[in-house]
Amino acid sequence: MSGESQLLEKAKNGSLPAFEELILLYEKKVYNYCYRMTNSREDAEDLTQEVFIKVYKNLGSFKGNSKFSTWLYRIAHNICIDKYRKQKAVLIPLFGQNEDGEERPLVLKSDEPSLEEQVLAGERQALVQSCINSLKPDYSSVIILRDLQHHTYEEIADILKVPLGTVKSHISRARAALRQALDSVL
Repeated sequence: MSGESQLLEKAKNGSLPAFEELILLYEKKVYNYCYRMTNSREDAEDLTQEVFIKVYKNLGSFKGNSKFSTWLYRIAHNICIDKYRKQKAVLIPLFGQNEDGEERPLVLKSDEPSLEEQVLAGERQALVQSCINSLKPDYSSVIILRDLQHHTYEEIADILKVPLGTVKSHISRARAALRQALDSVL
């Protein structure tokens, strides 16, 4: 039995330290998924917390028919989609706020040495993220899971509870829609 399996069994039996270790294993990955789905740090933090609360409450119902990570991502996906449905219109900020509340352009990390190249790379990355967020949730989800988090097609099918063929067609359509969105802003 793997370390994760042992932790899972202990957590299912009520061990809070085991559950906390499971959180530590997946917290950053779940946060990253939620952030990419919402493009908001605050929302991603709230959704990540909501995911782990739901996992804690429903851990006893996890049957082990799939990998724990698949079940966890499915919960994260559903919670993000629920937020999207409640929100209806998603605003995608191209500017963030610093500690003083002043707006500033989003600058994302880059391996480029010059400041100008870093700013340009950050703008490109923000533009791509903005275009990903403009896609239908089903499409943005598969792009994030496949192209940004590198899940296999089979894992994505398990996470989204859709047939493998649907995953492949959604990825193809999502990439085409993303190309079209990028072409319209470039």
